[in-house]
Amino acid sequence: MKLFTKHFPYVQHNCKSYANMVVWGIGANVGHCIKTFEQLFSCLYKHPKIQIHSTAYIYKNPPFGYIKQPDFYNTSIIFSTSLCVRSLFSLMFYLERKFGRERVRLMKNGERSLDIDLIFYAKKKVNLAHMYLPHREYANRQSVLQPLTFQLGLFK
Repeated sequence: MKLFTKHFPYVQHNCKSYANMVVWGIGANVGHCIKTFEQLFSCLYKHPKIQIHSTAYIYKNPPFGYIKQPDFYNTSIIFSTSLCVRSLFSLMFYLERKFGRERVRLMKNGERSLDIDLIFYAKKKVNLAHMYLPHREYANRQSVLQPLTFQLGLFK
């Protein structure tokens, strides 16, 4: 199911651009998910080192892995930033905590109030035990591919 809100989808044409293009996959299935996404958008929009280029619609989909939980809401955000990868991760973890996410999870793929995945950061490729760029599972997840494919089509 596709959901549309004030900022999802969103396109900013002819905006300034920082050096590093970034794609985030956003997900949630606990609390007021759509309100959380709108508030997250506002936080990013106000950030002095981030320029939002576009967002996708919000995609409601069933959970995978542990399936005895509420459906997920997912979307993607494309923005440019002058933040380095380390600073961007710090921001991601801060925002997840701000919106109620605990860093220690009881189970993989379990419920969460906000999940931010770094899908792409510039053209950087990283293969470490704790970090992969591009995100190693993005191509296997409809929750990423559906919104992102729509979003990329906005620029054709």
